[in-house]
Amino acid sequence: MKKIFLSALIVLLLGACQTKKHFLTDMKSIRGWTENYMAAIKTTDVERLLSLESDDVCYLPPNQPIVSGKEAARKWFEQYFNYFSPEEKLIILNLETKDDYAFLKGRYTFFGKVKQSGEEFRDNGKFIDIFKRQPNGDWKRTQHIWNSDNRTFDSYAQTPADFTGTWKLDLSKSTALPSILSATLVIKQMGNDITINRTYEIKDHDPLISNFKYTIGSKIEYKSKTGIETITTSWSTDKETFSIIETVVTEKNGTKQEYKRTTVYSLTVKGEVLNIISDDILPEGSVTPTNERHMEMIYTKF
Repeated sequence: MKKIFLSALIVLLLGACQTKKHFLTDMKSIRGWTENYMAAIKTTDVERLLSLESDDVCYLPPNQPIVSGKEAARKWFEQYFNYFSPEEKLIILNLETKDDYAFLKGRYTFFGKVKQSGEEFRDNGKFIDIFKRQPNGDWKRTQHIWNSDNRTFDSYAQTPADFTGTWKLDLSKSTALPSILSATLVIKQMGNDITINRTYEIKDHDPLISNFKYTIGSKIEYKSKTGIETITTSWSTDKETFSIIETVVTEKNGTKQEYKRTTVYSLTVKGEVLNIISDDILPEGSVTPTNERHMEMIYTKF
């Protein structure tokens, strides 16, 4: 009887030691994961970050829609790095493992500099991550949720929507434009700097090509012999849309006339449709029946 008891005790002790050994190994691996993550953030290495995530990874950011899957995560990180030069520090508060799953609770600190303006942001908050052990023993993150300790700030929410892409005009859904056969926009965006190249195919004419460059959040004034042109650009509060307000004031024989166009760019259908809505206020006596004009141009990404 005594031998049976001693044998059982030894088995229990060996099992406890083995469990502790596995936990320490897992703890070391996940600490290595966090070090790898912080280094990838600092070097803005998207591919390295994605290598740490499962194929079905899911982010639950504050004040934003869920980001599901690696491709969505890739676009999300590209937008983030397009706008910020960031650094993040993760502190592990608690780690638990169960079979092939690990549950991590921690705190983060964030420092970021806006690439275009040099404006600096700091933030701190808390997060919970869920990991799954892979067949080769590596840990991949499957779920990530976090929120800021600061009521009015979240670093990721500061990142504006990305309008980069080639867009084709959907004539069936847009305001009719006489003689326009097709239109293409090529937009390149780096944070607040946006370049728009527009090409119109016109019946019985050569293509009409125009190029514009804007820094969203700025105001530019041009003066000429005939008048003053002002261009004011701004993001919406949630940075999902941007507006361009163009005003031209001319003076002739002591009489001033003003033309004003407000254009709003927005994305829908998960970023696959670009909506451009323009409202014009025309000078009195214009050729149109009224001094107001409304246009809606709908583009699809290709």
